[in-house]
Amino acid sequence: MNVVVLGAGAVGGYFGGKLAAVGVPVTFLVRERRYEQLSAHGLVVESRHGNFTVAPQLALSASEIDHPDIVIVALKNYHLEGALPQIRALVDKGALVLPLLNGVSHIDTLVHHFGANSVVGGACYIEATLDTEGHVVHTSPMHDIIFGTLSGKNHPLLSELEAAFQACGVPARQSSSILIEMWQKFIFLTSFSGITAATRKPIGDVLSDPVTRPFLNDLVREIESVAKAAVNLSENAFEQVMNKLSSVSPSMTSSLHRDLEKGLPLEIDSLQGAVLALAERHGISVPSVRSVYAVLHPSKDGSRS
Repeated sequence: MNVVVLGAGAVGGYFGGKLAAVGVPVTFLVRERRYEQLSAHGLVVESRHGNFTVAPQLALSASEIDHPDIVIVALKNYHLEGALPQIRALVDKGALVLPLLNGVSHIDTLVHHFGANSVVGGACYIEATLDTEGHVVHTSPMHDIIFGTLSGKNHPLLSELEAAFQACGVPARQSSSILIEMWQKFIFLTSFSGITAATRKPIGDVLSDPVTRPFLNDLVREIESVAKAAVNLSENAFEQVMNKLSSVSPSMTSSLHRDLEKGLPLEIDSLQGAVLALAERHGISVPSVRSVYAVLHPSKDGSRS
């Protein structure tokens, strides 16, 4: 099984690095600046599950990669359109596309371009970031990954990938209902990222505040109501999300919050903005989501020159 990781940021670097560290053939398809950084220093991962460094196999273009079996797309949503030609080149060589992007709307984009048989669904739960030296810093125990075909049938390549992740200590699971899993994560992530970025606080501070916690409850309820208009979620989806929010480390925050602090562009259009668009389509009132989106919108394009 030959794995390509498109993007060697925090998520792609961590999961691709874990596979490479146990001998799985992994090629990181990256841009020039990241290529130079990784060529000079290796892929360095600092994790609560153990630090490690690998000398990664790198490529600047899909044309350099032979016989790809799976391409893990680990990009920000606002970079997806620009990456479509590279993904197309890999799909034409036989690769299955496994996206680990935030949100859910990217699935429609990928299926439109490459067909349902070439695209699978995926979701991951991880808190990780890149430090100033480009090292992957994994800051909480969570590093779960879920994937599955859109049809719900098992796929031999995904079974092989599941075994490879489990062999390197990553809790991985092939799901027969991946779209529901992705929507469940969407509720969690959109509420978690929105509240931590809007308050500039970790989740523990939010949950312990007598004013902010009820606002978070409203946020989750609104996103759940929109999700249920799109997919057949379980009746206790709200309780599942609130339990997960309460079970993570109190010091945990979101990549959206970290991007805000770094002055980077924000993925609010594929998260909170996507909820607003779906809510309007289905006639659902989401005032809490609209408030979070409005608070973050002035920073959407980042502040870096």
